[in-house]
Amino acid sequence: MLKIGLTGGIGSGKTTASNIFSGLGVPVIDADVIAHQILAVSQSAFAEIVQLFGHVILDKNGHIDRGILRNLVFDNPDKRTALEQIIHPRVRTAIEKETTSLQADYCLIVIPLLIESNMQDLVDRILVITANPDIQINRIQQRDNTSLEDVQKIINAQIDEKERLSHADDILMNNNDILSLENDIWILHQKYHELAKSVS
Repeated sequence: MLKIGLTGGIGSGKTTASNIFSGLGVPVIDADVIAHQILAVSQSAFAEIVQLFGHVILDKNGHIDRGILRNLVFDNPDKRTALEQIIHPRVRTAIEKETTSLQADYCLIVIPLLIESNMQDLVDRILVITANPDIQINRIQQRDNTSLEDVQKIINAQIDEKERLSHADDILMNNNDILSLENDIWILHQKYHELAKSVS
């Protein structure tokens, strides 16, 4: 089975693209969904993360508040690295396990930090979705009701877009409407089916 890794900066349209692929019948594995599950109280990572950051990260129900956690690590590279060392190996293991159970020509693995977390070896091809910075900023502000200053901080904290694109086997330019994106994804969908046949 051909494994396509989808990545891109915040506001580039990863969720929209993955939903379109899913609508075409492509199995989708989402690293963010897995990471969210890893933060659950019942998981082993929960105790490690609470020990690292303290009970300040818990909400009134005793669950990890992802917003508080994100704010704590945003301006603290050491804490962010420590958190990633807890989460990323578990995400990797879960992705590997999930891909082995799939039956399809190809699957889509959505990993926002694919390059930064050095998970390129999990996929056969890297698909980068990108958009002009002003469009990204507008999308984030509308979606998250975030200030321009905070949006810029998030973008600046991510890998440089040129660096991300340098790893791409395929690129989705998402500057237009959803119909344009659907058309571009349909073309890639056909391409991936053909590639899957050649490697099977």
